[in-house]
Amino acid sequence: MENYKKSNKVINDKSFYFASCPRGCEQYLVNELRANGIEAKAGRGGAAFKARNKATIEYIFNARIASRVFKEVGFFYIRNEKQIYKRASELPWEDYITPEQTFKINTLLDGESKELFRSSIFLSQTLKDSLVDYMREKFNKRPNVETNEPNVSFLQRVEKVKEGCKVIIYADMVGTSLDKRGYRESGHRAPLRENLAASLVAETKWDCQGPFYDPMAGSGTILIEAIFYYLKLSPAFLRLKQNTTPYSFTGQPWFHDSNLVDWYFDKVHEIMKDSQERIDSIPSDKFYCNDADVENFKLMRTHLLNCFGRVDFVNFGCENFIGSQAPAGFERGMMLFNPPYGERIQAIGGLEINDFYFEMGETLKNNFKGSTAFILTAHGPLRKNIRLKTSKKTEFLNGDIECRLLKYELI
Repeated sequence: MENYKKSNKVINDKSFYFASCPRGCEQYLVNELRANGIEAKAGRGGAAFKARNKATIEYIFNARIASRVFKEVGFFYIRNEKQIYKRASELPWEDYITPEQTFKINTLLDGESKELFRSSIFLSQTLKDSLVDYMREKFNKRPNVETNEPNVSFLQRVEKVKEGCKVIIYADMVGTSLDKRGYRESGHRAPLRENLAASLVAETKWDCQGPFYDPMAGSGTILIEAIFYYLKLSPAFLRLKQNTTPYSFTGQPWFHDSNLVDWYFDKVHEIMKDSQERIDSIPSDKFYCNDADVENFKLMRTHLLNCFGRVDFVNFGCENFIGSQAPAGFERGMMLFNPPYGERIQAIGGLEINDFYFEMGETLKNNFKGSTAFILTAHGPLRKNIRLKTSKKTEFLNGDIECRLLKYELI
């Protein structure tokens, strides 16, 4: 790695970054960045910010909402696609990749630029040619393309501007998407993305004083994100525990040429020690969950074990929520759940979906007085069957499904 230290830049000076997230979660991402001492500006599908490399790495350790974090390699302006080759040859590629490493390139076009270019694949190919020719000329050797598990992933974003297009090149800092916490096993039909679940928990503004209950817990995603939230636990701990090279930035030359390497490994050790202490201290009267499907129930317990190494602090139920009573010990608490929308699952417990939503509202009204309930469901007429007064509605996208998080004060 040290053989390719060619840049004279101040490595630890501020850089430009872009953090991506599920659409609809942008403001939660900005709030999370600010809570980590980074000012950011929300955009479509993420947030842009300028920060020191150390601060950004610390944020990556703590990120619950972000899917990926990209470091800006550079930008340039073009009038036609052929200009990408020449402009990209002026970028400091040796700060982000060595000739021995592998890479891939993805290209994203904004709405207006899509009308100007033949295909994003051609633009990726042009950028690839520029990168490999640059490295071959500089080191007499070139990195190879690897589409499955590359050492470095680059993102080329093309935006239409007044006179031509602006092309921004980013290096992916994280490798595997941050929302993949590392505890999931296959088996659940309709899993919720972890960072979407984290955004839902954040929207409840749970004060962590009373108990938390997910009565339709499925594979346990909302429950697990609520535990992270309550413990202020670094979502990175499981990834760090399982993987010796958990983030792609640790293999990039700029990182190895910086003074951050020793600090990084000290920080990893601190996170692992602190996380285990927090897990060991979870009280037994804080978290409640339920699911009527025995297979979901088993998968949820497996996920909890994978994540925390224990399940004894969770109060489990395995029954139909309709007509159920509040669990013993759960009083005036926070409820957050994601029932089926009728998109994939049309009937539950012998009830047609509209009837199920009506009975769900009746169960909340009659058996959970004094609690606050948040329900994520598809936007549309289905939610009207709940027949309870909402005190707040918040827009979210679950994949490509337009949803609303509905808040009910169960007086």
